Amino acid sequence: MNTQLMPVPFHDDTVVLVDQDNEPFVAMKPIVANMGMDWPTQYVKLTEKFGSTIGEIPTVAEDGKLRPMTCLPLRKLAAWLYSISPNKVAPELRDKIIQYQEECDEVLWKYWTTGAAVRPGAISIPQQISMSKHRIALLKELMRTRNRAMRELLGQEILKLSGAMGMPAPDLDAIGIAEPTRPDILADFWAAVLHLDDKGIAYNHSISSGLIALNIPHLTELFSTHGLQIGVGPDVLGALKICSRPEFLQVKPVSSALKGRSVKCWVFRKPPQVGL
Repeated sequence: MNTQLMPVPFHDDTVVLVDQDNEPFVAMKPIVANMGMDWPTQYVKLTEKFGSTIGEIPTVAEDGKLRPMTCLPLRKLAAWLYSISPNKVAPELRDKIIQYQEECDEVLWKYWTTGAAVRPGAISIPQQISMSKHRIALLKELMRTRNRAMRELLGQEILKLSGAMGMPAPDLDAIGIAEPTRPDILADFWAAVLHLDDKGIAYNHSISSGLIALNIPHLTELFSTHGLQIGVGPDVLGALKICSRPEFLQVKPVSSALKGRSVKCWVFRKPPQVGL
């Protein structure tokens, strides 16, 4: 009698086909264990319902010794699977049992007939490689960016891609750092600067049209002179350091277009199509 073991991957489990004289049998104990059920109980059930077809097939184990395995013909597997009522098992086993009922016999049959078990709709190896590379690129971009809106868009794509690949969703909040939410006082600060701009009051010390250079003492004086009750304390300065629109660049001496000499300024990059 000629027998051969064929381990078959099934989701996160392994089930075992046994080729006996070119006939497919299924090793039952691994399946019962994978489904979380009690083997002695199911063994009794198997022998009672499938006594004429079930048998002990001698197989060579991993240690090289000959051992019998309780096996059921593959053609009978579906009947046994559907003899188990998901409603009569522990809730934590229910989904696993339904999964086996819906897919296991078909996967084993495809493996037996084609040499490969591929679920309908499963992605190919080249597709998996391409999707994996794209996923890693998105994760790297998420690590780099601090912009909240961009991080949200990247997160949506990463979660969708992970689901398509059957991979667990990553903890997006643990990847990189999002910029803190801009405090309301900072919104008031820039509104006051825009008010100066609308009034034609010069406050920008930069000689470059693409930059905003603010000398804080000078700006505070302008706010006060024009009746704008905006304090520029440590909370505002701290928020300015993480400002992204306009984007904070650095604090440095600049050659002032207003004073004709070098003054210390907070320098920002002007956003496009903004009046600042």
